Amino acid sequence: MPGKPTKRKAAVDTKAKKTPTKKVRVDDGGASSDSGHGLRWINVGDAHGGLYPLIAYTSDTLEGVEKVAGFDIDFTIIKTASGKKFATGPSDWMFWDDKVITKLKELHNDGYRVVFFTNQGGIEKNKVTVSGFQSKAEAIIRDLDIPVMVFASTGTNMYRKPYTGMWDYFTENCNQGVKVDKSQSLYVGDAAGRAKNWAKDKPKDFSCSDRMFAANVGVKFYTPEEFFFDQPPAPFQWRSFDTKEFLKKNPPISKQADKSDYTSKTQEVIVMVGPPATGKSTFRKRYLEPHGYVTINRDTLGTMAKCLKVAEQTIQSGKSIVADNTNPSVAKRSEFISLAQDAGIPCRCIWMQTPIELAHHLNMFRQRQTKDAVRRVPDVGYNIFKKDFQAPTTAEGFTEIIKVNFTPRFDDKSDEELFQHWTD
Repeated sequence: MPGKPTKRKAAVDTKAKKTPTKKVRVDDGGASSDSGHGLRWINVGDAHGGLYPLIAYTSDTLEGVEKVAGFDIDFTIIKTASGKKFATGPSDWMFWDDKVITKLKELHNDGYRVVFFTNQGGIEKNKVTVSGFQSKAEAIIRDLDIPVMVFASTGTNMYRKPYTGMWDYFTENCNQGVKVDKSQSLYVGDAAGRAKNWAKDKPKDFSCSDRMFAANVGVKFYTPEEFFFDQPPAPFQWRSFDTKEFLKKNPPISKQADKSDYTSKTQEVIVMVGPPATGKSTFRKRYLEPHGYVTINRDTLGTMAKCLKVAEQTIQSGKSIVADNTNPSVAKRSEFISLAQDAGIPCRCIWMQTPIELAHHLNMFRQRQTKDAVRRVPDVGYNIFKKDFQAPTTAEGFTEIIKVNFTPRFDDKSDEELFQHWTD
């Protein structure tokens, strides 16, 4: 049976209790450290709106290790002392059980580096302050009385689990150059894809991101119940697009074998249609731009008026154009069709047939692949497309409508491996 939960007594020092109530977005890195291990807070990456994508509690003096024991924090190491679903503040926590403290100390004594990898999206949403999270993490580590590194993704970015960004940063920058042996390493978290009542009166796991994170990294995964209390594994579902199964049914084609030709020998207008992240931009970069087609894209030009102006000027110069927007409705597409008709040139439609669940995966894949240079499209973007969508027809004025299925083709092995990572 689990031991009696340990309530923390005066675990937060005076400084932590004075955490400002205003919404602080970024703290200065290196402002605090523990005694003896050189642990200090650093900010990682480029700040967006004053918020760094990753904050880390790390050390330049702790020796590198081959074995890593990674843990989520909330409802894995700790739970709320108030009993509420969400903590009321930085001091509202208690260890999940006495066995947590004992087990983590045993791991440290056995040569493991104990590391917390945690998503803290509440920081990006201004529900949690950076300073508040830092004070809580430091208090937990003080009570554990062992050196623990912490890596916290502050929002929806390349470091967020199930992406491997936090693990990659740790292994590449915070382990003194020592290569981690993944076969001896592990990760423990409560977001495991279990259904409601996986155990008596237990709620459904809010996601499967912790299990996905471990799978993407390539280490053994445990739930807290399995790891701390030796309970048997419970049934689960990944709840995400299974890329490995997809690639079994749709093997990637090589660049050399791809002989697709969607171009025309005469000047034309091409209008692309499809939800966000269905492969439109990759398609035109791969098959159209190398043949002189000029891209008209609202993401780069800013407004539809600017798109139409540049499109008209480009057509007048004798070049073909490709309108690479989502173009869901007849009204949106009609403006490009009219430009083609006024110029007396044909207008074709390229209609992407990518399944929506794959599009959501590609949305996250693209953000990770570009290291946040291209941010994910929020769900509202898909909802708007669905609401406005009208299937393209030749009655609109298209001379041809070409339906294009998603065909996997990777420019290098790393992209193929990244594509196979789980996303939530």
